[in-house]
Order: sequence, then structure tokens, then C-alpha cells
Amino acid sequence: MQIEVQQQGRSARVTVDGRLDAAWSDTFAARMDELVRAGADTIVVDAARLSFLSSLGIRCLITLSQRLRAVGGSFRLTDPSEPVRQVIDLARLGPILLVGASTTVAAPPMATAFSGEGFTGERRLLDDRAQARVESIEPSHAPQAWRGGASTIFIGHAALASAATDARGRFGECLAIAGALAVQPTDSPEPDFMDQGNGAMPAWIHAGLDVSGAMRHFAHLEATDDRGVAVSAIVRACVAAEGGPVAIAIAGLCAGLCGAAARTSPDGWATPLDPRDGDVVRKRLRFTGEPSWIGESALIAGIAGAPGCGVPGMVLLADGVHAHLHGLACAFRALPRAATPLATIARQLVLEQPIRGIVHLVDDSRPDGAGQSKLRRACVWWSPLTGGAR
Repeated sequence: MQIEVQQQGRSARVTVDGRLDAAWSDTFAARMDELVRAGADTIVVDAARLSFLSSLGIRCLITLSQRLRAVGGSFRLTDPSEPVRQVIDLARLGPILLVGASTTVAAPPMATAFSGEGFTGERRLLDDRAQARVESIEPSHAPQAWRGGASTIFIGHAALASAATDARGRFGECLAIAGALAVQPTDSPEPDFMDQGNGAMPAWIHAGLDVSGAMRHFAHLEATDDRGVAVSAIVRACVAAEGGPVAIAIAGLCAGLCGAAARTSPDGWATPLDPRDGDVVRKRLRFTGEPSWIGESALIAGIAGAPGCGVPGMVLLADGVHAHLHGLACAFRALPRAATPLATIARQLVLEQPIRGIVHLVDDSRPDGAGQSKLRRACVWWSPLTGGAR
């Protein structure tokens, strides 16, 4: 099979010549995946020279159609050869493969330009009354159960266990949004997750930040450089747009996460972690040696503000930006450009995609350090933090 691609922005026209069968379906699917990763969400496949279509080929086309429509895009097979049309007609798939979806959707909120250092995009107002609060949960020998609601974010150290006693020695980096919780346990190399929205057993919290409240703004942005835009630049733009500290969540195509994760369970640390004590830091934390999980999806959440904003729990992330952010990497999943509830995207990434790792984001500016976390494109939600910490 020969595959020719013409892409212009979000649209791509694909010409195929040959057979779309068991021998070629993986090749075709991989090429379409490259297009989606490159930002295409409207794909037309010219099938005039497609000589044969098997059941595996049909499944490949249907999967692509569903994937694009799930993010507000579209897929269409055009000018099918006679053998291909006969197969599609026999399977009664013409309305799905040959005709674009014609659903009526509500008009999106009005968009305005949104740009910053290394990115361009647009933002929308979701709820002009929305605001968020943050509660700092201090380390304790008596872990507390956490059950997240639809408007709750938790970042910190947590463990999955049936009881508080079973959680001891298992605490690790955690990111939870809307009841979808993922944790990087220190007693296992594999991240774990759970859905607390269905009444499952609770997660146990050792320490962290509990952020509650709705999101006021949504933005979609694209990096102006293939190497990606620094997460700190996105955060800085949101803080500047709000004129103060924010609760923030970001989901996007990862160009590398840089961070640290606990080596040993924090409930066993005899003293608080002092960043100035290099020996203790190396014993307790594991750092990404280089930007990690490039090409996967990333989900990042936490709080941020300018230096001196009065919100505790934040540390220097980059020049002019203090923050406390956790990042989760998972298998790639295309994201919609339209304003979509954070809870929907977070639950899809945490509960439906294989999780690669979870880290506390840091700016590793050492000469041989990993540098800053970056994204190639992203959806961003943020809301003003009011009243500081409770």
C-alpha cells in the first residue's frame, strides 16, 4: 500500500493505493496516529485507488472515525472504488464512513486570543463567578481518607489501601481530579489508580494540597516550536491573565516532563525534607534524568502564583512563577479543542489510558539537569484562588 498525505493545519487529505487488509491495517493506523499527534482532527481519505477492504480494514476506519469525532473532528471516506463501495454497502456502514457526522451542537463560548512565551491559542470564559480554594494537609501519623468530588483536585502523597494501617509504608506521588485518583507507590514501579466516583474504597492521604472549586477559564494552545512550550510559561500567562494566584489544570501532548518522585514512603521520613540537604534529597527522591514520556499525554494540576502572593505550599518553578504542580503521564489520547469539562478529560486520562508515571514538577536547571517540563499543545483550565489557604 502507498499512502500519500497532504496536511494543512488541522485538516489532512490522505490518498491510499492498494489493499487495506490484515497486512496493511497496522501501517495505515500508525500513519493516521502520526497525523492526529500532529494536530489533524479532520481527515478525508481518498479511496479511489483502494482496491480491497477487509474486515480488519473496516475496523481500522471505524476506529479512526470514532477517535476524531470524540474530539470534535470529522472523518470521511471519499470516492471509494467499486469493490470498496460494495463492501461498505454490504456492511451498511455508508452513513458512518462515507458521510460526515451532521450533529447539531450548541455554540461554544466566545473565544479571545490567548498567547504567551512560546505559544499561541484562544481562551473562553466558562463561569465568571467560579473560584477555588486550597487546603494544606500537613503530614500526620494518622492518615485521613480522601474522597474526591467533581470539583476537587488533590496533589501530594497518598496510598491505595483498604484501611489506614494497610497504607503505612506505601505512600507515593499522587494526582487526583474529580474522583479519578492515580498514585505512584514507593513499593512498586507501576503506577496504580482507582475510581472513587463509584463508591470504591478510599485513598489515604499523608500530606498534600486539596483544591476545591469550579474552573473559570478554558484555553486551547499550540506551541510555536516543535520542541514544545514550557509549562512554566503557560502557568505564568494564566497567573497574569487572572491578576493573582490560580488553581490550574493542564492536559496535553507531552514534550517531556521533568520532576521528582519519592523513593521511600514519606510517612517513614524522620524529619521534614530540606531541599538544601543534598544527601537527604538524593536518598528520599528520584529525579527524571531527562525530559520523560515524550509523545505521550500529560495531565498536570496544582496551584500557582507570583512570588509573594501569600499562598503557602508553593516553591519556585521558574522566574516570576511559584507553584506546586504534579504531573501524570499516560498513553497518548487526542484531546478536543472545544471547551470540555476538566472532570471529563481527567477521568479519561486517568481511568482509561495506561499510566506511565507521576512526578512532582521541578525546574531542573543544573548543568546536567533535565530542564523544564514542556508540552506541544494543551487544554488549560484555571480559576482564581480566593482567601489563600484554609
